[in-house]
Amino acid sequence: MRKFLTIISACILLPTLSAAQQMLPVPVRKASVAAEEKVIMRGDEKLIVGVSEPSISVYLPEPSRNVSSAVILCPGGGMRMLSWTNDVEKMAKFLNDRGIAAIGLKYRLNNDTSFANAAPSSMEMVDVTGFQIFAKANANPSPGIGDEANMNAIEDARNAIKLVRQHAGEWNIDPNKIGYLGFSAGGCVAIGATITAEEGEMPSFLVTAYGPSMIDVEVPENAPDLLIMTRADHPNVAAGCLGLFLEWKKAGKNAELHMYGDGKGPYSLNTRRGRNTTDSWPDDMMTWLEARGFAPQSSNCIAVEDGGSGPYKAVIDLSDETPDYTVYRPANLEYAVEQEGPLPLVIFSNGGCAFSSKGFENYLTELASYGYFVVAVGFYNEFSQSEISAMGMTDTEYLVHAIDVMEALNSNPGSAYYGKIDLSNIAAAGQSCGGGQALTASIADPRVTSTIVLNSGFVDAKPPFPIIEPGSMRPAEGPKDGFARSVGEGGVYGKEFGGTMRRADLARLHNPVLYLIGGPDDVAYPNANVNFEMIDHVPVFLCNLPVGHGGTYQQTHGGSFADISVKWIDWQLKGRDEQSAFFMDETFKAEKYPDWTVQRKNTDKLITK
Repeated sequence: MRKFLTIISACILLPTLSAAQQMLPVPVRKASVAAEEKVIMRGDEKLIVGVSEPSISVYLPEPSRNVSSAVILCPGGGMRMLSWTNDVEKMAKFLNDRGIAAIGLKYRLNNDTSFANAAPSSMEMVDVTGFQIFAKANANPSPGIGDEANMNAIEDARNAIKLVRQHAGEWNIDPNKIGYLGFSAGGCVAIGATITAEEGEMPSFLVTAYGPSMIDVEVPENAPDLLIMTRADHPNVAAGCLGLFLEWKKAGKNAELHMYGDGKGPYSLNTRRGRNTTDSWPDDMMTWLEARGFAPQSSNCIAVEDGGSGPYKAVIDLSDETPDYTVYRPANLEYAVEQEGPLPLVIFSNGGCAFSSKGFENYLTELASYGYFVVAVGFYNEFSQSEISAMGMTDTEYLVHAIDVMEALNSNPGSAYYGKIDLSNIAAAGQSCGGGQALTASIADPRVTSTIVLNSGFVDAKPPFPIIEPGSMRPAEGPKDGFARSVGEGGVYGKEFGGTMRRADLARLHNPVLYLIGGPDDVAYPNANVNFEMIDHVPVFLCNLPVGHGGTYQQTHGGSFADISVKWIDWQLKGRDEQSAFFMDETFKAEKYPDWTVQRKNTDKLITK
């Protein structure tokens, strides 16, 4: 069974915040008490006070991300300030990184100083067992004080959702996928806007984090699904949230309540995960949004680094559609295919012929970010050495079967990959032991049109690696043994990379081959040189960078090995001749890549697409 990693994007820990691309005023029916709006810094946190003129700040994902849903962020601050850094800027980055537009709402505040003086003295604190005292889930601690300000803020939220819908086409947002996420008092504002919504104002979904309502709740007939997140030890808030949940359920509406048991302070994205259960709230919220179709990316998709340096930010797709494989692909397939047409396929076998592509994720993500489906044999797990030994080695059949799997999905109208794969342009690639399998698959399967051999190569009639029989932990219902053992013509190379390949076998190659080797210190260096001499009928390139057998795969964006691999597949699979300069123009190579050496043969047999 696949082991799924619980991964939250590193962007949560980064100090970089999203910058608004656009700010628009929110119309009001009646002006509120004027005040001096200003920003107060509390450490690194930006607080906004004195708001009397509401506005929205628009944060959009980059075009290569999926964009359809939008979340209007209502920051907290007790109606006397807005926590802009935590509840808007950090949250906007979190959502943008997942392909969701974020709209920061700067709503009007209670600028009457009597509110600050009166509220604490009249506030009755209760625990979660006292939720019944909140009539109709109204958790306003001081009824009658601040009501006008509350209603002003609610009006701002209602007008904000109409404004976003007016600009939905411009921002590539589905007007039926716009909802609220409110924190603390902002949650109260979002709830109030929902229960008082008129035509065109009802949100598609409602999420409130530690915010009940500040007005009596009458659940509308067309109320959206509701997610409530709070803590049991949060005075008044927990009790009010319980009441809100019950009101929604009594009205026959869908509601979900996460009453976390521990955690201090507001919900923040820079909390160190694992310290308490509240830290899981971003994952819980995304799961809820995904289940309702308001998040564009499946929970089975994760991102490494920044999704690659290419024009299409890439993700690792752990979908059940490919149980024996891990797919690296552009996050927004529709956008990538719209720009390029169906995307070529790269099948990849891991170093050690292992069942996991962990360790090659930077390299494979980089390739995918340039508009490719990259299908790696096995799982995306970090196995221990003992687990790797117990599983043994994969066989070439897995690599060949990857093409069968993707062909089936490409022709299946129910698949996310339907019609999106260019099966006329397929590269077989692999590292070390997996590089031998890439060569084998290229010989065995006429569908392969290009080959990348990374830190690998066969030696004529001499096993370059020990022969290790595969273990018993093959994935259930995976490819059956037999095919790979029969593909050789004289050579014995099938279930494992150990074995031999003879000149007659290499003579069966039918497509251009690229060897990327780590220089004289690479254990595969002599093997690759022998192969280069043996191949005399198809174009073959032998490129060396003196980094050893480990290549550059774990460097940022897969390092130079990924850079050269992208040039190769762009040239070979997409016909982009400008990418051939590294391989064919010695002057270009010397100026731009002086540490690399390039040898080439049989280039007169290259076919221009």
